[in-house]
Amino acid sequence: MSTLDELRKQRIEKLKKIRELGIDPYPAVSRREQTNAEALKMLSEKVTVVGRLRALRGHGGSSFADLVDQTGRIQLFFSRQEIGEEKYQLLKLLDLGDFIEVSGEVFNTQAGETTVKVKDLRLLTKSIRPLPEKWHGLVDTETRLRKRYLDLIMNPEVRELFIKKANFWQAARKFLKEKDFLEVETPVLEAIPGGADARPFITHHHTLDIDLYLRISLELHLKRLMVGGYDKVFEIGRIFRNEGIDAEHLQDYTQLEFYWGYADYNKLMDFVEEFYKFLVKETMGSLKTMRQGQEIDWSGKWDRVDYSEIFKEKTGLDPLGVSLEELEKKAKELKIKYEENIGKGRLIDLIYKKMVRPSLVKPCFLINLPVEISPLAKRIPEKPELTQRILVMAGGTELGNGFSELNDPIDQKERFIEQQKLREAGDEEAQMYDRDFVEALEYGMPPTAGFGMSERVFSFLVDKPIRETVFFPTMRGNE
Repeated sequence: MSTLDELRKQRIEKLKKIRELGIDPYPAVSRREQTNAEALKMLSEKVTVVGRLRALRGHGGSSFADLVDQTGRIQLFFSRQEIGEEKYQLLKLLDLGDFIEVSGEVFNTQAGETTVKVKDLRLLTKSIRPLPEKWHGLVDTETRLRKRYLDLIMNPEVRELFIKKANFWQAARKFLKEKDFLEVETPVLEAIPGGADARPFITHHHTLDIDLYLRISLELHLKRLMVGGYDKVFEIGRIFRNEGIDAEHLQDYTQLEFYWGYADYNKLMDFVEEFYKFLVKETMGSLKTMRQGQEIDWSGKWDRVDYSEIFKEKTGLDPLGVSLEELEKKAKELKIKYEENIGKGRLIDLIYKKMVRPSLVKPCFLINLPVEISPLAKRIPEKPELTQRILVMAGGTELGNGFSELNDPIDQKERFIEQQKLREAGDEEAQMYDRDFVEALEYGMPPTAGFGMSERVFSFLVDKPIRETVFFPTMRGNE
């Protein structure tokens, strides 16, 4: 069997011969008139199609080939009589992986396969590196993710997955725009990262000679727009969090957030339920999906699950009255790793993720979350230790986060100060004190419901680890 270097040398020799024939192996222009999918429906008509050569089967003076474009595969039939000796010699210099353009008439073979009888052939791109073997050449997950372009060439189902993902975000935009939300853009570089409990990436602006952070949320700038007079805004953009990698988390990913003036979290729940059902149906074609062998039925009315009640049921602890010592003891029992000085709120959250979250399989809203873990949510007036916050839950996974947004600037300032104390004690994920945001709130922000969801929702729907649903996930460099 030839080595990769030998195969490359053979292709480079063919490239030289093609040039010697006076043929440009990398022309700028193609004369495509139909996609492969369109050509398949044009029996007895003339077509001009383009694509990558994926199979070539020769039989003396004639050959069959498979041509693949984004819309699918079509068979080609070449004969020396139809295309002439010069073009047939070019055909012999082609390799699998080359891009070509062919013109001819569509017919059905005796086997009943729709095929283009080629009258003319042009080379569009000569490939000099052979593709992996169809069945054995690209099975390692790390290689597939690192060389995603090969994964897309070799695995049509992967290409379809990302088309489905594009449809997912298009559906989200369609729904929100039809509800009169305005799509906006806000900065990726921030002087103070905020809106989430996460460790940020830091960078340096050389011209201004200041350190900046990559945003960890879209929230605080979008709320500034609510202060500025917009009633309904949303943004779909990249978020960056300098945290661990697992099946549900990436360091940079796409997030959607929307803010809805004059609405509260009760109104928000009805809206979000309608939104998710629309996304699921538009993306998957059904309101029933599978997640790790479990059927998830999105169609019924979603339950409202009280955070404190289910926390007590699963852990034996009351999150509202529990002491730090009791939480630390429970965390040790559960073998939960945590850094010192992270505070009650973070410990409650870690225990919840271990003991409570996996039990929430049916789509539901988790409500009445403690203020310690909700620094940007409005309190419930009759229960100020709780917040008007919701979490969308399904399959034991958090799939969205919403609030009646805190618009009391004095309360917000106090919570920022508490977060800053945690940060100074060593909690790198605690939020920084954003004085400019507090100042903006002092001018007045209307009652507002806010909601955020990430591309984790899509990976959940297609039942794949999130790295499989990203074109180019961050990978450790080749050593």
